[in-house]
Amino acid sequence: MDTGRQMALSANVQAEIAFRAHQGLPGLQQLTPEWTSLVATIPGASFNHLPCWYYAYLASGDCDPASVWFITAYRGERLVAVCPLQFQRHRVPLLRPRYLGTLDGNELQLSDFVFAPSADNSSLVFELTRWLRVQRRLRWDVLRLLKVAENSSLGYAARIRRPRLTLAANYDASAYFDTRGSYDQATHAMASKMRSNLRRRARLAESAAPLRFESCRRPADVARGFDIFLELESSGWKGAAGNRSSIRCVPSVLAFYTAIVREFTARNECVVNLLWHGEEPIAAQLGLHLGRTLYILKVGYRDTHPVLAPGILLQDRTIRHACEDPDVDVLSMVNNPRWLHSFKTSTVNVSMYCVSNWTAAGLLAQLGMWMKRSWFAPAPESDTLSAHDI
Repeated sequence: MDTGRQMALSANVQAEIAFRAHQGLPGLQQLTPEWTSLVATIPGASFNHLPCWYYAYLASGDCDPASVWFITAYRGERLVAVCPLQFQRHRVPLLRPRYLGTLDGNELQLSDFVFAPSADNSSLVFELTRWLRVQRRLRWDVLRLLKVAENSSLGYAARIRRPRLTLAANYDASAYFDTRGSYDQATHAMASKMRSNLRRRARLAESAAPLRFESCRRPADVARGFDIFLELESSGWKGAAGNRSSIRCVPSVLAFYTAIVREFTARNECVVNLLWHGEEPIAAQLGLHLGRTLYILKVGYRDTHPVLAPGILLQDRTIRHACEDPDVDVLSMVNNPRWLHSFKTSTVNVSMYCVSNWTAAGLLAQLGMWMKRSWFAPAPESDTLSAHDI
C-alpha cells in the first residue's frame, strides 16, 4: 500500500464519528463537564449552546424530562458535538407518526446543536440522521428540526450536507441590529416617520416626568430588575385580570425564566433593561449577554401608558445603549415580533427541516408533506452527495 493511500485511510479513520445517547436530566448532568469544555472552543457560542439553558428547560415542568435526549458525537475520545433532541408533541390525524426533533418548548425561540460550524463538522446532520436510522434505542418516524437559524451551527450543517429528500421550509426570521457603529448606522433603514414618532413619544413622556434607562447586570440588580420585569409583564391584559398568559400566571413558564435568571446570573450573563418614567418603571426587557451579542428574550410593559408606547421607547433606548457599549457588536431580538418591524431590522432566516425514517409511518408522513410541497422551499442537493448516501 502506498504512503498516500495509507494517509488517506488514516484520515478517514480519524474523522469517523461515534454517536451516543444520553437521556434526560441524568444524561445532562453526566455530560456537563465535557459539554462546558466543548462550548469554550466554539467561536461566538450562543445561549442555546450552554448546558444551563437545558437545565432551565428541564426544570420548567413544560416537558417530560425522559422525552429529552442528548446525542453526543465523538471523534476518538474527543467530544465534538451535542445534539439536544426531544420526542415532540406534534400530531398527524390517523397516521400518528413519532416525531423526534429539536426541543419543542413554547419559550424556546431558536434551536441549535452544539458544535463548531467548521468544515470538519459539515456532515454532522447527515451522519446523525444515518446513525438514528440504524440504532434501535430511539424509535422514531420523522426527524423534525424546528426554529433553525441559518447562521447557527445546525443551520450551517443542514445547508452544507443533509440527507436526500429532506424537506426544507421557511419557518420565521430572527431580527438583529449591528451595533458596532453609531445609533444612526444601526438604524439606517428606519423610516423618517418612525424616527419622528419616537421623538414625539419621548417628548410627550418627558413633559410629565423624565425618562431614564437602566441596564441591570450585577446579581442584586438583576434580581430586583427581574421582579420589576415580572410585575410589568403581568400588569395588563396578559395578567390575572386578562387572559392569564403572563409569565407569573403559568407555573412552567415562571419556573423556566426563574431558572434562566438563576443559571445565567451565576455566569454574569443575565441582563434586565428597565425604562423608568419618573419613579415608575414602565417597560422591561429580559436578556442575556454572551460574547459580543446581547440577546433580548422577553419584553414586558405597563399598558396603562399606551400613548407613550413604552415598549417601543425602551427598544429605542436599548439600541442606543448597545451602540455605546464597546462589548456589544450585535443586538439580537432572537425572534421577529410584528411590533419590531417598524424599526426595519436586519434579519436572519429561520427554517425547519423534516427527514423521514425508513418506516411506513415515516414515509407516509413524508409523502403527505411532499403533497403540500408548495409550502416548502426545495432542498438543494450538495455536490458531495451520491446515490449511496441516501
